Amino acid sequence: MASYQGGRYIREQLESIAGQTHPNWTLTVSDDGSTDDTVRLCEAFSHEHGGHRIRVIKGPGRRSTANFFHLLRAVEPTSSHDLVAFSDQDDVWLPEKLSRAVEALRALRPTTGQPALYAARTRLVNERLEPIGVSRLPQRPLGFGNALLQNVASGNTMVFNQPLLRLMRRIKPEHSVLHDWTAYQVVTGCGGQMHFDPEPCLLYRQHADNLIGSQGRSWDKVLRMGMLFKGQYRTWGDQTEAAMNDIANELQPKALDVLRKFQDMRRRPDLIGRMQAGRHSGLWRQTRSGRASFWLGLALNQL
Repeated sequence: MASYQGGRYIREQLESIAGQTHPNWTLTVSDDGSTDDTVRLCEAFSHEHGGHRIRVIKGPGRRSTANFFHLLRAVEPTSSHDLVAFSDQDDVWLPEKLSRAVEALRALRPTTGQPALYAARTRLVNERLEPIGVSRLPQRPLGFGNALLQNVASGNTMVFNQPLLRLMRRIKPEHSVLHDWTAYQVVTGCGGQMHFDPEPCLLYRQHADNLIGSQGRSWDKVLRMGMLFKGQYRTWGDQTEAAMNDIANELQPKALDVLRKFQDMRRRPDLIGRMQAGRHSGLWRQTRSGRASFWLGLALNQL
């Protein structure tokens, strides 16, 4: 769990972890310098649940993504069968979240060394945990050509195995746009398996302080369009290339080919060349609006 100034909601998140039907869990909280009662609440929770290994460590102080990568290096699996789950500080896990993830990953039957990732839909709620909707299901197949352009799974739902953990550790934090987006890229690019659960596994709280809200929110779509025109997507593309170069020798041949086409497309100086490269790139987005933004970004040379 990455935390920062989370005192308002973190207790509910912690209690939902304690209430899991899967009883075997440990918790590492990396706090990025909170000045409210976040750390005190986490330490109190640790004392109340002495039967579980609970640690509170100092974060890097470089915002959420760097904090999650700090956690990836800090976790200490004690068995080759141990799994890793990301947790935000302001959600509420449904009681079966971990149990469902464990069963889904077991059903994938990954081979030795093969990365595997579980993700799920979320039930969107307001600050008072009142329901306001459900996150979208992916409309098109999941895969590396999609992962280079967008994330489809919320990190707060993700549970994954140690081969994926080891690959994630090879990526420099500054090369990752978002920790969960990078996880989607790595598992699909490195020959892994992914299960996307159509049933929500947690209550995803939407509030003014959300660092990243649900991608289905109308206002977020407006913000993302603004980021496209300001060059943010171009910066994200640069980071994505750098992150994938960190693990280039682990990418499957087909994924490596798609990455090279992605790089070539972004470097074409002329509009016609970029559009032609885009058609043969093996890249796709999930929705019509997403596909429209892809072609617009390509036309503007902002991908």
